[in-house]
This record gives sequence, structure tokens and C-alpha cells, in this order.
Amino acid sequence: MAYSLSHISFLTSSLPLDFETDGHTFHYFPIDSNKPDLEKILVLTDIHIERFQLQKYPEISLYSNISLPSGQSLPVPIDKAETVAGKKILIYLFSGWGDLILMQPAFEVLYSKYTVHGSPPHITLACNWIDNFPYPDAPFIDDIRANIMTLKDFCTYDAIINLMPLNHQKSMERSMLERSMEIISLSPAELQGCSPHLYPRSERVSKIRPVIDDVRRESGRGILYLNWKSRLPHKDAAPALFFDVALMLKDRYTSVLFKDQAFSRIMQSEISAANAPIMNLSHLINDFHDTIAALSLCDAFISVDTGIVHAAGALGIPGAALFGPFAPETHISDYKTVFGIRSDFSGKACPDGPCLETHRGCAETQYAKDAVSPCFASFEPEKIISALDFITRQSRHLVYEDRQALAAEGAA
Repeated sequence: MAYSLSHISFLTSSLPLDFETDGHTFHYFPIDSNKPDLEKILVLTDIHIERFQLQKYPEISLYSNISLPSGQSLPVPIDKAETVAGKKILIYLFSGWGDLILMQPAFEVLYSKYTVHGSPPHITLACNWIDNFPYPDAPFIDDIRANIMTLKDFCTYDAIINLMPLNHQKSMERSMLERSMEIISLSPAELQGCSPHLYPRSERVSKIRPVIDDVRRESGRGILYLNWKSRLPHKDAAPALFFDVALMLKDRYTSVLFKDQAFSRIMQSEISAANAPIMNLSHLINDFHDTIAALSLCDAFISVDTGIVHAAGALGIPGAALFGPFAPETHISDYKTVFGIRSDFSGKACPDGPCLETHRGCAETQYAKDAVSPCFASFEPEKIISALDFITRQSRHLVYEDRQALAAEGAA
């Protein structure tokens, strides 16, 4: 019997391969003749195939379906599983770390739903952020592993939640959280007010706090995190736009930057060339856990649409997010402290608004890697600052309301 799963492929190769994905390396050694056949076959996503252009190599064979030896079977889709309680569940996906933050409530609700009715499921996330995912110690996640694995490992799971269609069915009306809830067969009512949340690691906060406190004390101003670069060039803004914002806000905020080493070097050269009033504190950052800790110490943020926006929203940091290829309504509606600014650009390739393009780039620039998308060229600094001012005022009211609610609960 041949088995297949949507947007999941199988690979064999006569050559050893190294897959580098988001800081994690998966080693494949097919030349070991002592290995069972199931260990010579890899399971991976169609996005991996496209990104690494694996179809170009004659030594690599790719399959959309697979036949298994007698007694072996792939994990069944969760909606066809006889029972989920106590079973090994594989959540299989390829999404950015911001999307993982946004989808967190769906995983938590799934776990809670079956825990109430019996033994909890053992949930493993198979994702591309194995070393940087913000929830490695969350009680509803049993394990985190790479989304490239051997067929032998893949077959050890009882059921699968295949979230790969999320990458191919982008929506202007529904968020990644709402779509993942649908795939998992959970109703919106089951969320029961559960929203994405983050708790920075205390030891990371303790390491970074003295530096932030010194900056705040010496300047007498608040700390504003600025970010004009995404992992995907078509979601980048022109540095000059953010430099104008930093200059216009310099009496109220000290603008700071936290990025990984590669991006930090590029962005520092841009800051230096413009003599922009932005303090680069990226030397404090070693991974995304440091980024989350540093962000939690800021008073506000302004960023293009990237994982930083989701992290800030889940931390409750007020700020403005600039959106080009995607609609803010479906990305940040779950974050009370984030104001999404939608580009008003429409062009030949996207006459009806956001293009929903994730990986290829901007069609208006013929997918040029170094060109700023006209989506982001349409933003004005005054509009961004107005959005920031609005959401910071709104956030102060939210904090006051939360304190009042806690006080009332304590009095009761």
C-alpha cells in the first residue's frame, strides 16, 4: 500500500547530505549499508525540496508517496485516529518562529482538551526552529525535533497533525492560529480567551537588564526597539524610514537594535553611514531566547512584519508593526498591544492588496533580492509615530484595567 501526506515528501540519495536549516544541521549518510531501509529514507517538506533545489541532483530521488514493509505504517491523521489521549502525536510544520508563537494556543488547547478526558497526549513539534523555539519547556510540548527525519523515526508516532497546508493556503480572512485550529479540528470556542504568551527566561533577563537599565538611566528616556529587517528581503523596509523615526522620537526614546551577528553587521553599517541615532546592543544577543529577554526590557517597539512582532505582542510590549505582503488583521489580531499598519500600495502584480507571498519575494521588483518592496516604500514616519503613540496610550489603559481586575479578584 502506498502512503502519502500533503506537502510532505520522501527522499533517498546515493550521496551523503547535510541540510542546514535555521541554525540546525541534519546529517544524512545513505552509504551505510548496515542501516535498515527505513533509516535510508528521509521525510521532509516540499519547501525543503524547493529551497535546496533537490530535484536538480540526479543522485537524489524524490517521492510523493511511499510503500512500507508489512507491519509498518505512517502516523494517521489526527481526525482518523481512534484515540488521541496518551498517544504520541507529531505536529509537523514549516513556519517562522513568529508563526509558532501565534499558533501556540492551538497546541495548548489540544493538550488540555484530551488531558481533561484521560491521559494527556505526548506532543512532539517537528519544525525548522528546533534550537530557537521559544517553548522548549512548555508543559504541553513533550519534545521538539527537526522537520527532516528518517522514515523510521517518522513511523514511531501514532498520529500526525500535518500543518504544511498552512504554507500553501494563506488567507486574507483567517490567521495562522485560526487555520491551525481548523486543521486540528478545534472550535474557536475552545480557545476560551487563550492567547499567545511568552515568558522570558529569568537568567537571560538578569544578564541583559543591567545594560538596559544603564542606558535608560543615562539618557533619562524610554527604550524603543527598532527593526527594519526580516529574514525575507521582500519584507524589509528602507533603513532611512526607521532612521527618520528614530530622529523624530529622540527626545522621548533611546532607539536600540538587537539582531543576530550577520544582520547586526549589515544594519550597523547602515546606521554608521547615516549617523543615525540608534544604539546597537546586538553584542548581548546569542540566540532568540536572548532576543526575547532583551525585548521584554524595552518600553516600545517598531518593526517590519517578522518574528519580533509576535514576540513583542506575546510579551505585551506596545508597538507598531509594518505590513506589506500580509494583512495585519490576520497576523496580530490576537495581540492587544500591537498596532498593525497596512501598506496602501497596489501595483500590477498585486492590484487588490497584499500578495500573501511568503518565500519567493516581491513580484513588483521581479523578485530582486536587494530591492525594497514598494509596499514598504509607501510608509511615512509620521503615520508610524502616530500609531505608536496610540497603542502606547491604549496599553496604559489595558495595564490599568488588568490591575483593577486583579484587585477586584483579590478583594472577592
